[in-house]
Amino acid sequence: MNRFSLSLLFAMKRTLKDFLVVGATISRWNVAGLLLAGIVIHFPVRAGEWVIRDDQAAGQWDRAYPVGNGRLGAMPLGTFPAEKILINEETIWNRTDTFGMPEDSHRHLEEVRRLESAGDFSGADRYFEEHLQNAKDPCGYQLVGWLHLEYLNAAPVKRIQRELDLKTGISKSIYTLEDGTEIVQKVIASGPDDVIAVMISSNKAIGLKTSLDDGVIEDGDIVRRGAASGEGATEFVGRVRVLPADKTSPMGNTLEIKSCKEISIFLSAATNFDRSNSEARLPTGWQAKALRDLDRLRAKSTAEVLRAAVRDHHHFFDRVDVDLGQSPESVLALTTKERLKRVKAGKTDDPDLIETYFQFGRYLLIASSRPGCFPANLQGLWNPHLSAPWGADYHLNINIQMNYWLAETTNLSETHRPLFDLIRYFQPRGKEMARQLGMKGWCMGHATDIWGNAQIMSRTAFWGGSFFGGQWMTFHILEHYRFNRDEEFLGENWDILTASAEFVESWLIPGPEQGQLMARPSCSPENSFVYTNSSGKDARAALSSGNTFDQFMILQVFNDYLEAAEALGKQNDPFVKKIRATLAKVYQPQIAEDGRLMEWRLPFRENEPGHRHISHVIGAYPGNQINLDRDPRMRDAVMKSIEGRLNRGGAGTGWSRAWTIGMFARLSDSERAYENLMSLLEKSTLDNLFDSHPPFQIDGNFGATAAIAEMLLHSHNDEIKLLPALPDRWHRGYVRGLRARGDYTVDIQWNEGALTSSTLHAGKHATGSVSVVYNNEKINIEMVPGTSLKLSLNDLRSAKQ
Repeated sequence: MNRFSLSLLFAMKRTLKDFLVVGATISRWNVAGLLLAGIVIHFPVRAGEWVIRDDQAAGQWDRAYPVGNGRLGAMPLGTFPAEKILINEETIWNRTDTFGMPEDSHRHLEEVRRLESAGDFSGADRYFEEHLQNAKDPCGYQLVGWLHLEYLNAAPVKRIQRELDLKTGISKSIYTLEDGTEIVQKVIASGPDDVIAVMISSNKAIGLKTSLDDGVIEDGDIVRRGAASGEGATEFVGRVRVLPADKTSPMGNTLEIKSCKEISIFLSAATNFDRSNSEARLPTGWQAKALRDLDRLRAKSTAEVLRAAVRDHHHFFDRVDVDLGQSPESVLALTTKERLKRVKAGKTDDPDLIETYFQFGRYLLIASSRPGCFPANLQGLWNPHLSAPWGADYHLNINIQMNYWLAETTNLSETHRPLFDLIRYFQPRGKEMARQLGMKGWCMGHATDIWGNAQIMSRTAFWGGSFFGGQWMTFHILEHYRFNRDEEFLGENWDILTASAEFVESWLIPGPEQGQLMARPSCSPENSFVYTNSSGKDARAALSSGNTFDQFMILQVFNDYLEAAEALGKQNDPFVKKIRATLAKVYQPQIAEDGRLMEWRLPFRENEPGHRHISHVIGAYPGNQINLDRDPRMRDAVMKSIEGRLNRGGAGTGWSRAWTIGMFARLSDSERAYENLMSLLEKSTLDNLFDSHPPFQIDGNFGATAAIAEMLLHSHNDEIKLLPALPDRWHRGYVRGLRARGDYTVDIQWNEGALTSSTLHAGKHATGSVSVVYNNEKINIEMVPGTSLKLSLNDLRSAKQ
């Protein structure tokens, strides 16, 4: 069967909801039409497919349905007759004092090292907290405000239906009134036009009044001028225009339409944030962007704006298609929260919900991380608070990294770019922090903000004692290269990789073990241990030396650097040679007497045996310093470590559970990966499928989506492994468009739990030679870049024979 036929089958199998055909939105109650090669294929629309639905207004903001274009975000609550829509712009952050390490930080660091070396771990913690860390929080993310809609003289509402169509990026509220009026309110964030659009249609003429927090009428628009809190914080302007203009009248600080069936509201925003320099501000005139963005729409109809936005969304979203099985029609008819309740009741017959959850993670990354924008923060793009949980900032000891674990595997490579831009943006202050510590290169604290503040910002050593957050971010540079094989990209970032390796190399000191190098001080992020102090009493501390997390960080940074040097032909550079020689001396993490991977170099007792962080297994996933397929001793140690955490109450937060799913997927343990995925849906997922830390924190969505991809495809060890952790309950299905390292795109089909076929598509930088593995059956193939090759199960079996 050729690729066109397969695509046709996929299209026939996957029914579409609100599919946009030449600008016409097809309702789920109608028959959908799909035009392919001049042939119109009709099929009924499945109500629940990749659509998140509710039959009530969102009682809280984090139950609303988000839309975003990377820079602008919106969340309509779906309330009637008084609707509220949250509006965000990614650069609106508060500002406090400029942070920086004290000039004598290196002297204090040496004292911490002395205390730790003497075995006074608690003393090292106290000195660290008194002299090296600053008990300030990073600056926080804030909001433009709320857009208010008041439906005038409306009959009582009879029924509310809300939905988010992941395929189109449209958040829709349908209000059915007791007098027969039906109002459809659509909200979308347009990438091409850089506006939030609210499109309202009704079968009867309606009245509407709209306002924006503290906005005033200027030249027919509602304009809000404001600033985030703190001196030097972001200044912004939000601008709202209502159409049709000839039926719109100003009423105080609102715009009002008295009688109309079709109403469009467009919102634009601009800030004075300078994306190239956090110390600077854009010159006067930056406000004009908001007006220009609205004025450009004069040449377009609302339908054209909608079509362009949906087409732009499709460009990213449509790359991956997935079918994990058929959910009963009775289940598909339920709202999303009712389906989640079934999961909590132990039901496992709804694979479509998992498909939707997977695609929701991809949707959120598309909405909150576009080229030219800043990366997704702790809440992605959406925040109603002046003081958000954890500031909705950038945490560098797992969270921002987990946000991007899905970027390459789920075919959203461009959305990874904002993270690389942020690493570049962090360089000046990160280098200053390293200098103040007496080191080379660059580093960051465990958390930072849009201003790039580089300092140890914490109140305790077990938070602040993480010095390799910046280095963890650079892992992603090599991962992006491994998937795309773009040497130009690698060359552009060679200076960052060098600065990262420079810091690590200068940070290392000789350990007690002869000839071995290790990190001192070092902590296992946000965890602490119990030891016997000099008085013979139990004491708790966080700082030690050579802990497993830091040692795997060192190994990863050095090996990544050498891999990049090999790709760029820089193997003989003097510093590359130095790193190669240093690598051989780095202390290697060990296995404890009970068979678990040691979290600390010394056999300390765990203060929290069920701690949420599992940072010491980073060498296995998402890192690649532990070969789980070829090192059975270390594999067992990692497995026992994860089991130990879970048996003692671990994975208590959404993102921690997501990491656990990914670990079991990397271990090819299909049933425990599935078990933890269901636990995530049961315990850490809100009604709109947002991840709950608690409260809402977006990294769990991203991490779990990456983990589902990891269940279906591995591509480390220079192998493409098909269905490595396929659960028994996904006994029939397919996935199309997942990405594999080496610049390959992979389609997989299976039936009755067994592979039926797979197609590999080699990109323009593809390695050409690749091994494909399924169920211990392996075939080595040669591919010309730009070509495709279909493999059947018989092909793999024949190769084995």
